[in-house]
Amino acid sequence: MWQQKVNEFMKSEGAFRVNGRKASERTKTLTKEVLCASIRRLHQLGYRIQDPKNLGERHIQVLVKDWWYCRKKKIKTIQNDLSRLRVVCEMLGKPGMVDSVGKYLPDVDPKLLTVRSATKTTKSWSGNGIDLVAKLREVDERQPRLGLMLRLELGFGLRREEVLKCNPHAQDYGHYLQIFPGMGKGGRWRNIPIASTAQRELLDYVKARVPKNKPLGWDYTRAGEAASLEQNIRRYENLMASFGFTKADAGVTGHGLRAQFAENYALLLGMMPPTMGGEAGQRGSADESVLKVKVAQALGHNRPSVTSAYIGSFSSDGSDLTDDLDLEAIQKVLRFLEIVGLPTVPPERVSDCQAIRVAMARFGLAMSEEQIHMLWAKNSRRNGVEWMTPEHEIPLVLRASAEALLNDVLL
Repeated sequence: MWQQKVNEFMKSEGAFRVNGRKASERTKTLTKEVLCASIRRLHQLGYRIQDPKNLGERHIQVLVKDWWYCRKKKIKTIQNDLSRLRVVCEMLGKPGMVDSVGKYLPDVDPKLLTVRSATKTTKSWSGNGIDLVAKLREVDERQPRLGLMLRLELGFGLRREEVLKCNPHAQDYGHYLQIFPGMGKGGRWRNIPIASTAQRELLDYVKARVPKNKPLGWDYTRAGEAASLEQNIRRYENLMASFGFTKADAGVTGHGLRAQFAENYALLLGMMPPTMGGEAGQRGSADESVLKVKVAQALGHNRPSVTSAYIGSFSSDGSDLTDDLDLEAIQKVLRFLEIVGLPTVPPERVSDCQAIRVAMARFGLAMSEEQIHMLWAKNSRRNGVEWMTPEHEIPLVLRASAEALLNDVLL
């Protein structure tokens, strides 16, 4: 069977990248999935390949045309799948066999074959209408271990493989969470700053519920056998699907928590992400570049441009530095909240609300404690907690909550 040939090939050749570095489990899994799907589709199209070694250029051409004209795949998906097949062919000793997508689709407008990496809409769970606090409780009731993983994905932007390997006790260095060498993408290590009380609360919550010197991944399969990383990944994906955390069911994936972390971290640094309504000219170009570097590094990327896939990119309008805070969204929300009955502020949160009111008064905004409480609680919940201490960028965070509330009202 061809499946056995694929398994043998991936076992012998798929452990390392073309550059000689060890491939991650995610890389191996995705490459194998694309290879199997491609061979299966070729069978359906009449090409009975029984061994990956028999893949030829004509097969690649057939696949690309099928993906574009028949299956109507998005260009980004086609580019990604073609990249996987390029790696496979290089491992097969056929470098250069897989060409650019444009060669296989010469009649298609090149503009349609260009991948636009900057996201225009938020991929975050909160931005797609999910109450993180309520959803985490729901997950805790059925799958508490998964609930712990989701908290670290939200609070620290961990990738799927990173969270499965994470030992929160060993990796907590007080002011940052360290991703050890070999755990992250490409084997890179990084320090993720603990910049908010919400992050500390999420991390402490997880640490209180897992033994020391143990990773978060499951030790055993349901059959009682020692679980491999690949089996843990499969179990994670199955559980996510069972809760409906898929693009098809909820409009989000686990990766959306990583995007939400990027948005939350950008806010803490003083930059409103484009995916949350931020506009060009918030900061000078130099400051904006520095902030992008910080967000990218927290995510485990070297290139600041990668942040556009998580928080969007600003449209260039020739504007530069502006020190003015856009208060329009907050003012609109305040007019709305004036006619809405708001609950009393819990006693333990009164002092925080008073501190926020003083901060906003400097901008000429008179806000009641009840109004402040509603907006700040909304921000806290998008960070995965009931309430977080107001520390950084209070006006910007309130504006983000106001923008989100306005969107909720309009929808």
